[in-house]
Amino acid sequence: MTVYDQILTLLQNKDVPFELHEHVPVRTVAEVEEKLPFLLDKMLKTVAFRVKDGRYLLAGLRGHERIDYRQLALYCGVNRRAVFSMSPEAVEAELGFEVGGVGPFALRPEVIVLLDEQLATMGTVYCGSGRNTATLAIDINDLLRICGGEMVSLARGDA
Repeated sequence: MTVYDQILTLLQNKDVPFELHEHVPVRTVAEVEEKLPFLLDKMLKTVAFRVKDGRYLLAGLRGHERIDYRQLALYCGVNRRAVFSMSPEAVEAELGFEVGGVGPFALRPEVIVLLDEQLATMGTVYCGSGRNTATLAIDINDLLRICGGEMVSLARGDA
């Protein structure tokens, strides 16, 4: 079962209301801005990291925000040098998400999800579905309830 299928099954099994928006492939925030500008204001981008101890981290924040890496490492209980950004190839090979389709879903026990606290007031957000040709529209509170994540302060103050 693909990550996309796992996410849709999870949402359906938990009776979580969502909308699925099919679109042209997008892999970056810049491509979303160019091809799907209506998504940008409510976009929750998810960035994948590997922690030196074998865990994975999916960090969700608003589309143009930047991650405070020291804060990220602190939440993982490790030094900043123990948290690595994953390459697009590694994201697909190790986590099963298409690049541009990464969503904040802990589908395996070694995956940690952290969502930036600024997302709390956004209502409906658009996030990755596992595929870069489909975006989920989901209420942030429903997402937090089912994604296995925690709301924390992740965005850099200078963004």
